[in-house]
Amino acid sequence: MISAKDAIEKIKLEINCLYEKRSSVEDALDHVLAHDVSSPIHMPPFPQSAMDGYALADSGTQFEVVTEIQAGDSSEGINLEKGQAARIFTGAMVPEGVYAVAKQEDIERTDDEITLMHEVKEMQNIRPLGEQIEKGQVALTKGTVVSAGAAGFLYTLGIDTIDVVRKPKVVIIATGNELVSPGQELTPGKIYESNTYTIKTALKKIGVDAAIKTVKDDYESTKATIKESIDESDLLITTGGISVGDYDYVGKAMQDLGVESIFYKVKQKPGKPIFFGKKGETAIFGLPGNPAAALSCFYLYVTPAIRKMSGFSNLFLEKRTLRITSSYKKTKNLSHFLKARYFENEVTILNAQSSAMLSSFAEANCLVHMIEEQEEWVEGDEVNAYLLP
Repeated sequence: MISAKDAIEKIKLEINCLYEKRSSVEDALDHVLAHDVSSPIHMPPFPQSAMDGYALADSGTQFEVVTEIQAGDSSEGINLEKGQAARIFTGAMVPEGVYAVAKQEDIERTDDEITLMHEVKEMQNIRPLGEQIEKGQVALTKGTVVSAGAAGFLYTLGIDTIDVVRKPKVVIIATGNELVSPGQELTPGKIYESNTYTIKTALKKIGVDAAIKTVKDDYESTKATIKESIDESDLLITTGGISVGDYDYVGKAMQDLGVESIFYKVKQKPGKPIFFGKKGETAIFGLPGNPAAALSCFYLYVTPAIRKMSGFSNLFLEKRTLRITSSYKKTKNLSHFLKARYFENEVTILNAQSSAMLSSFAEANCLVHMIEEQEEWVEGDEVNAYLLP
């Protein structure tokens, strides 16, 4: 049995970033860039009017309007002479040699004659060629997470495909004769199977899809399903069946399949009986069967593994130091991860902390880490809280 800190370190050491893939920018949302992306053009690609107004040939005050330039028009070949101006619109191409663009509110116009009512400075209201980025400059660096804003920037540069780190293929297996899928009739002795659906929902929140499989408490079926799932996934998550009960076959099946055990059991509550191992390039987590313990372990251990596979540099849930609103006691040598709710700089530990109870997770927005070495906290003490997605 190892500490929570050591468990995290082993995961960081054993998990590798996955291979890159070519993707449309649209499908790359929330993926990590595998390489720097350089701009294929200047942006803007020509001197551009920042206003609806008039392009002025010089610094004078009286001008004759000789032409009009709309957005999308080419101004190549237009040469304004002294005392001339062009009606121009936002985003339109500014002719060479123009002194400035005066916004229309600063102009008084009579027929084709305009008078400048307020002085403008040279190049005022003109976006110069390459103002935002020059051709060949790095637009987005390797490791950037593709957001809507990043996608928009790429689109303005005419880029519609990029190389990103692919996200893992995930399979979730639930074991147990007592399990019934939600929506079916619940007969005596049965419980609804929530773990795989809960974990799949948590995965969806971080942009990862997963396949769900359910296995009865039978050794051969368990072994066959695990083998099949290892072959088709980058990450396998099992829930339940990892302990040493007469009908807990997951651990034995993994052993017989040659799965390397990196750790089994962590000095924590809830979720002590958590397993982490590998078979080839597939990472395998055996989560506890109790629903709240399974979800806690998912956030604390599986999420960092997925983020590393996906190329993220920041692997962990956001951590904040907050003050608890009540006292708390525990024994030494065991970390406690408590469902809690924070507001501003305070955090309240919730009721229903049992590893079987998900009700408090419905209210929680963080997990408070009561460290292994300490036994007692009083109201106002500082604790670390991990913010839930």
